[in-house]
Amino acid sequence: MKIRVDQLEQQVKKNLVPLYIISGDEVLLCQEAADTIRKAAQLHNIDERLRFVADSQFDWQDVINENQSLSLFSTRRLFDIQIDKMGEKHSKALAQLGQSLSEDNIILLTLPKIDARTQKAKWFTQLESQGVFVQIWPIDANRLPAWVQQRAQALGLSLTRDAASIVCERGEGNLLALSQELEKLALLHGKDSQIDAEKVIESVADSSRYSIYDLSDRLLMGKTKDAMHCLNQLMGEGVEASIVLWLFNREIQTLSSLLRAMQSTSFRQACQAERIWDKRIPFYESAMSRHNKVTLPYMQNYLALIDKSIKGLEGPSSETGFRNLVMMFCGYKPVVTELDIPA
Repeated sequence: MKIRVDQLEQQVKKNLVPLYIISGDEVLLCQEAADTIRKAAQLHNIDERLRFVADSQFDWQDVINENQSLSLFSTRRLFDIQIDKMGEKHSKALAQLGQSLSEDNIILLTLPKIDARTQKAKWFTQLESQGVFVQIWPIDANRLPAWVQQRAQALGLSLTRDAASIVCERGEGNLLALSQELEKLALLHGKDSQIDAEKVIESVADSSRYSIYDLSDRLLMGKTKDAMHCLNQLMGEGVEASIVLWLFNREIQTLSSLLRAMQSTSFRQACQAERIWDKRIPFYESAMSRHNKVTLPYMQNYLALIDKSIKGLEGPSSETGFRNLVMMFCGYKPVVTELDIPA
């Protein structure tokens, strides 16, 4: 059964189905949809949660065995499975998992964006027929101010249309950044506050701390010294490595998508296809002047090493790795990295 994300809360209040599939590119909305299911599971006295992050090396047999075994601590369990990149290995395992669903366990699958072709695949239609599929769509730029106003209302704030537009411009369409900006406004002004454009501008001016979006600007423009300073400040303030990793990955993925699109269209048209705001186009134009089909995959592979290190596996320390990535992003290839050392 396919439902909209705004229908999910009502659905889980009625009853929990054995399987939930959440798919989309909007990180914030996917996280919140997953949180809705996790909270509903707790309300249904499902306290045991098994968390799995399925990468290319993941052993699905562990999940299948656990799903078929009985829990020692509770009658029902939540299997929380995240897949960042789909592949044949994952689809085969999910097809097998779909053959052993039961009322004893709830399976929560968080997947990347699933295209129409994949949705027609046998393994996917089998899963969807047994559970709930929540497809997360991006919010159109024209609808963003209204979305910001609704979200502000949930935080006890009342934003004017002009104030919401400035918040949107500040966050440049990134929902996570927009949400953080609203939370900051709520902390500054308290509940039941009326927020106009002037108060939003004051809030931005009073913010002296760096954000990961400041780091993004410096990386894209190739400002090595400023980017390194910003990175050091972020790490010193305790920003989680996974958040910095997410930023690097987002920008590398965007540049890779632009590079592919530019094989058949102009740079500006490629930017429009990627929903890059007009004022941000010069940033990506600067970055594209330094990168190509060799440098971008190299950075992506190096990023994968840092990801493993963050998860406790072998690899460069996150601090060293991020500093190397700053150098690479700004156009300076290190003499040698772990990628260049034979295994």
